[in-house]
Amino acid sequence: MGYPKFFVVARVVGRDGALPLWKQRLVQLCNVSATERLGDSYYWGQDLDGEPDTLWGLEGYTHPVGFFIGHVSTDVFKREMSLVDVDKLLRTEQGMASPDYDLHHYDWAGGWLKRPDDPERDSKTSLVAVIHFWASSEATRAELINTLSVASRDFNNSAQSFGILKEVKDDKMVTLWLRSRSPEEYESLKFSSKFRNLMGRANEMSTKTEVHLSRAFDGHLDLASTNT
Repeated sequence: MGYPKFFVVARVVGRDGALPLWKQRLVQLCNVSATERLGDSYYWGQDLDGEPDTLWGLEGYTHPVGFFIGHVSTDVFKREMSLVDVDKLLRTEQGMASPDYDLHHYDWAGGWLKRPDDPERDSKTSLVAVIHFWASSEATRAELINTLSVASRDFNNSAQSFGILKEVKDDKMVTLWLRSRSPEEYESLKFSSKFRNLMGRANEMSTKTEVHLSRAFDGHLDLASTNT
């Protein structure tokens, strides 16, 4: 029996001026992630919602063990996280238990992270929109996932990533991880009639929606392909 890939969407709130040091830490973490047996995606960017020292990341693994035991047990992770603490890179409290780490945990539910026909599929400068939906019920969440999965076929030529993520600890939450080549391309997609129609249908099934934007600066995606 196969299992879906496991993903984490991470929001990391840094102190003022911390971004250059975060980038140094993440270069090493991205490099080691690409070599891990259960590692699949490790993709990081700078917040564009007005908090320039906050990071947004997507971590993907072929099994949850890759996140909960594998990655965090590496010497590189331990070394780089100790430097995060030494340099006090988090905003309010240091350490792995800090509230400055805001993590959501997911099963892969559909769509894609990159397409073979996209010449910029491995771009490290893409615009990422993290769109969180909270459905009105668990049953409605299943309907929402299906709606997003069916609609994903309409965005093959206009989105670099259209990843549908099912939160494992919140039975009403779904996240759409959407990637565009540039801010201008994202704005074009955002205001297209097909995307506005999709968001209208998704919002009808949801009690709350949040959209967060970031600009990537390092990472890799989909080493063991999720393409559907």
